[in-house]
Amino acid sequence: MIIVWGKGRARFMAVGVLALFLIFVVHLLNFANPFSNPDELSASMDVITACATSDLENPDDSHSIAVPQIPNVVHQIWKTTDLRTYSTQMKASHDQWKQELEPLNYTIKLWTDDHILQLINEKYAWFLSTYKAYPQNIQRADIARLLVIHAEGGIYADLDVYPNSAAQIQCLQSLNLEAIFAPTSGTFGLSNHFFMAERESPFLLWALYEGKRRGGATSRFIPLPYLQVFWSTGPTMVTAAFRKYAWLHGTLRHTLGLLDDRYSRAVIQHKAGRSWHGSDGRALNYVGDHATMNSLMVVVAFFSIISGVACVVRRYWV
Repeated sequence: MIIVWGKGRARFMAVGVLALFLIFVVHLLNFANPFSNPDELSASMDVITACATSDLENPDDSHSIAVPQIPNVVHQIWKTTDLRTYSTQMKASHDQWKQELEPLNYTIKLWTDDHILQLINEKYAWFLSTYKAYPQNIQRADIARLLVIHAEGGIYADLDVYPNSAAQIQCLQSLNLEAIFAPTSGTFGLSNHFFMAERESPFLLWALYEGKRRGGATSRFIPLPYLQVFWSTGPTMVTAAFRKYAWLHGTLRHTLGLLDDRYSRAVIQHKAGRSWHGSDGRALNYVGDHATMNSLMVVVAFFSIISGVACVVRRYWV
């Protein structure tokens, strides 16, 4: 019997490599997806479908509004103070936040990369090595927003998030919750493009610890850059941190809020600039914006499999 090596052997090895890759993809999806049970999430926090502004004083009279648990500060982040470099497709929302909320005694604060590094050096030195080691700038931006809100309290808004109702924002602050998050995929998870929290929020500190745990070498094995960001510092990480936090601390006393998807549009407008996304992120976001999270996970698996097949073919056939 003559055993033919060469291409036959290479193809046999390719099948083995691809099988291992498929096993890895299945493991990755099971490990990284915290959105599998929306009922579990809503049972652990308040899903906010409306906020009665009639219970507040006239929002135009800043002197009549009680000091909220969540400070009247809106935090935003960019590389430098020159917001003209933000996007060629849309104007950064910083000026609109100032126009809408500064008359109501709010401070609108812009943090730069240098400001963030100074904050970490002064108050979060334990996170510095992880922060510097991130391969992508968006990962640093994701963590930076958690840091500034934990350090000072207030409201965080991406530069592609615009205020729709100052009265609704004030109303949310009056609910006396520790933190409130915008949703992702309905109410399947917590997003990080808009949220508010009290100063030194225990949950935000917990999320920072989770971010540091995921900031090691593990995330580098995730095949798509978009998924790497989503899992290590983005909404997947924040949602997973909440699920662990709720399990550990119990759910009898809800201190965190999640905006209902429809209601969130009455509070803010999210234009979703997504300038950092590659082709993988743009494709997955399209599905995420038009389908359920389960559908998104199917597409994630599909893209991962296609990437694996392409790598194997290029290595062993071409």
